[in-house]
Amino acid sequence: MAINKELIKSCLSNDRLAQRQLYDLLLPYLTVVCKRYLNNNADLKDTLQESFISIFSKINQYDIKRSQFKTWAVRISINCCLKCNQHSAKTSTKELNIEQHNSMIDPEILAQYSDEDLLLFLKKMPLKHFEVFNLHVIDGFSHKEISELLGINIALSRKRLSRAKEWLSSKKNTHHLKSFQLLKLNN
Repeated sequence: MAINKELIKSCLSNDRLAQRQLYDLLLPYLTVVCKRYLNNNADLKDTLQESFISIFSKINQYDIKRSQFKTWAVRISINCCLKCNQHSAKTSTKELNIEQHNSMIDPEILAQYSDEDLLLFLKKMPLKHFEVFNLHVIDGFSHKEISELLGINIALSRKRLSRAKEWLSSKKNTHHLKSFQLLKLNN
């Protein structure tokens, strides 16, 4: 079954069966989204629960003319993840003191990782930079949308994306150095 107008209308009238169907349809997708955004996987179940509470309590605010339901639900889940990350952060991330430049992300380094490994690798990035990178590069949000979601200005969103790219670029060089050292040890 797909998410359609009838299912949403049934959920609006508090039909428990329809709500369960919607939950079952969204759960796998939102789980993947939340895993990408959460810093701590231990927060996954609680964040998903908060996401569904928000989805069902705000379902009357959904506007079919503005977006697909799945897109709307993803935005709610991303907001829940960002709030969870802010709440659970015990130490603040220090800003990097690196000059900005438009370094390109080398696709060769990214192609060497599985999706799961890539996610673990990206989560080592400073949280503030990871959030912007994830929102912009992976989910396609504009800097204006990111600034609204994170409560920062557009220039800071661009700055954090640039620093995320620099972080990736610095790790690319480190990765190649480690590969070279391993090669030397094996020979």
